[in-house]
Amino acid sequence: MRILVFNCGSSSLKFEALELDAGAIAGHRSGGAIKGTVEGIGTQQAKFTYRRGETVASGGAAHDSHQAAARHAIQWMRSLEGSAVKALDAAAHRIVHGGDLITQPMIADPAVLDAIDRASVFAPLHNPAALGTIRAVAQLLPGVPQVVVADTAFHRTLPPRASTYAIPEQVAARHGIRRYGFHGIGHSWMMDRYAELCAKPARELDLITLQLGAGCSIAAIAKGRSVDTSMGLTPLEGLMMATRSGDLDPAIPGFIQRREGITSDEVERMLNHDSGLLGVSGVSSDMREIEAAAASGNRAAALALEMFYYRARKYIGSYLAVLGRADAIIFSAGIGEHSASARRRICEHLDGFGIAIDPGRNREATETRISADQSKIAVWVIPMDEELQIARGAARLLGGGQLG
Repeated sequence: MRILVFNCGSSSLKFEALELDAGAIAGHRSGGAIKGTVEGIGTQQAKFTYRRGETVASGGAAHDSHQAAARHAIQWMRSLEGSAVKALDAAAHRIVHGGDLITQPMIADPAVLDAIDRASVFAPLHNPAALGTIRAVAQLLPGVPQVVVADTAFHRTLPPRASTYAIPEQVAARHGIRRYGFHGIGHSWMMDRYAELCAKPARELDLITLQLGAGCSIAAIAKGRSVDTSMGLTPLEGLMMATRSGDLDPAIPGFIQRREGITSDEVERMLNHDSGLLGVSGVSSDMREIEAAAASGNRAAALALEMFYYRARKYIGSYLAVLGRADAIIFSAGIGEHSASARRRICEHLDGFGIAIDPGRNREATETRISADQSKIAVWVIPMDEELQIARGAARLLGGGQLG
């Protein structure tokens, strides 16, 4: 199947044209890679980088919307010899918040688009961007089925004890307030890929998966089903992140608002964009720069790192209690894949659970087990591939042979 995948960030757009063959468990890539990124959408610094194999096209782009960026990307693909947008079986889109309706891959019909729009109240930077992209694709590629895959869908299996907030039930019901969870495409990818690597069905696995990048979340997976996760109604809850605070006393936003004399929107912006690793370190939101500053004696940077490791470790411990056991702990995304020191520091005080990291394996990790042979719980690094997971979801929906 030939599937064109779009992955919208708040000010970025990634795309990849994938041709899937039928694997024993799910689709795998075949053919040459066609992919690209548009960054800085809506700013004067907007730029694009498109690739087809070794050929690269790049430059500035006056894109004031994701819709315009998607049009530009499709027009570039149309200009290629053997155009990637010919004979497409589907276009597939990542949706950050699917609300209550989008609990599996679905065709982007009017009811689904309306559900995405309604859920924009919880994801105002991402859902409208995805809607703009879907509209551009519908205009330029009429007749190509469009599939949406929601980050919240994987966590639809959270039991009420995990998904319910301890607030008045009538208020929660009236406004749809519950823990939806996010990064579900990433967490399901780690689960499915680990199942492939270990030749075991996902339904037999108990896992703790960590997506550690600019945004960070952790999930407890019991027998192939998400039963708890760190993000909640919005992606702000949970682990300490690059610029997001993660968990904090619920009284703090109101306290800051009153004492600083700022609006609730300004407080929310502070917690989303000026907090986390950036806010504590005062140095950067980039883990590599903070690690370098800490190594040079910067105490604030060292504290930010210790807080980051501690909070991830605390969640792992709590999810071991939730699951009762675990086959594996899996690290993925930017920090999870590339920071051996972060993986080591997160796991170093988990020896009471029988968890032991092999230093050599950890330093050289790509897609491999990094735990020592005697470790009671396997620890793995699995590189993230959201685009392939989104394409697999679309292929399963559209009945792509043996896919899924």
